[in-house]
Amino acid sequence: MTARALADAVNARGLYRKRDGSPVEVNQVHARSANYPDLFEKEGSQIRLKGEPRMTVDYPPNVTRFKDDDPGFLTWLDDHPAGYFINADRNPKPKYLILHRAGCPHIDRAHGVHWTKDYIKICADDRAALEEWATGSVGGEPSLCPSSSCFG
Repeated sequence: MTARALADAVNARGLYRKRDGSPVEVNQVHARSANYPDLFEKEGSQIRLKGEPRMTVDYPPNVTRFKDDDPGFLTWLDDHPAGYFINADRNPKPKYLILHRAGCPHIDRAHGVHWTKDYIKICADDRAALEEWATGSVGGEPSLCPSSSCFG
């Protein structure tokens, strides 16, 4: 989120007040995030807690996340041949969200290949649901898989 959005959220929820009782200001959010680099990371104007962002834990009912679950992910692909998935870092970042179709040729089912160990997969039957998740939860738009046979 931006510092403005964070300040607004903190104030709307009454999570913190300054000593004089006034609401948190944007400059305080910037200062705190800079003073605690072990807790916060900044990417451009975006600030987030380190570790998996809370907002990506709550997925809409039509979106499924696979983390450390290759069998579940591969079963989902088999059960949803017309579906889509986003490949993302374990802690999703706006600059690395790659959209694929369920039948993408990048998926190699060879024994020993791990698809959800270093990255996570966010899956849905509806492409728009994934794009909405990416924009609303991570703050980025997914790039299309570069394979011409994925979206060809």
